[in-house]
Amino acid sequence: MPADVDEIIVEGWIEEGQYPVVMLTRALPVRLKDDEVDLNRINDFVVMLAKVTVSNGKDKVVLIGRPDSHYMPSYIYTTINPLIKGEAGKTYTLRVETLGKVLTSKTTIPLYPPAVDSVVCSPTSIDNYSAITAYVSNIPGRKEYFKTFFRQGADRKQYLSAYMGVIDDALADSTMVIPIIKSIKDDNKDDRSRYYPNDSVVSIKVSAIDSVSYAFWKSYSDNSSLGSLSSYIVGSTFQEIPTNIKGGRGYWCGYNSFVHTFHVRPGSFPGNR
Repeated sequence: MPADVDEIIVEGWIEEGQYPVVMLTRALPVRLKDDEVDLNRINDFVVMLAKVTVSNGKDKVVLIGRPDSHYMPSYIYTTINPLIKGEAGKTYTLRVETLGKVLTSKTTIPLYPPAVDSVVCSPTSIDNYSAITAYVSNIPGRKEYFKTFFRQGADRKQYLSAYMGVIDDALADSTMVIPIIKSIKDDNKDDRSRYYPNDSVVSIKVSAIDSVSYAFWKSYSDNSSLGSLSSYIVGSTFQEIPTNIKGGRGYWCGYNSFVHTFHVRPGSFPGNR
């Protein structure tokens, strides 16, 4: 069933070498007619009065809430306290107190980032648009899960979920071929919504995640392929999607990521190997 409108939805993450970011909303009502939400109304549901705490088992920091137009919703909780900067292998506990509710969660930042061999931009059937693909090595003896994201525009901070970008290396060959697809509005291969305009500034992110985060993102991806294809979590119906948030819904994930920012044009860009 869709989330109850009284529930709190958490979108939170902490990355290797980065500070935590948390966004809080009340569950948005879904119009049954087309299973979508009006993204212009999202800020009406933002939770701005909350005590948000992140702990690494030794240090505990209360995050500061502030407006930030580079995100949607445009209000985040974060910090610049070095005590709580993300470190590979560490487990981080999130606690949210708001509206008489207490929400908690734990996540671990994987020890290693994805082993990316290269990122390739390929011409498409649409003039002046390119497809982006990451080639990632499967490291023997290392069980890995990955999630892909993209960001368009030099002034953006928020990475959006790439379509069907959740990978389990269990069935992978030595090299995994991972398309970074923006979204798909229909089944037409000439649908430009999935591709990137040439000469635009794009960042792609391939993140190593733990098994709990994988369960969330895999279910979200499967749900999105059948319904709303919005890259924003707040646009999802959250139907039967696992959550690692006790007392609410959403996710709290640790990422160890490969990130590359470039001007889109046909060609190959080096990875981190």
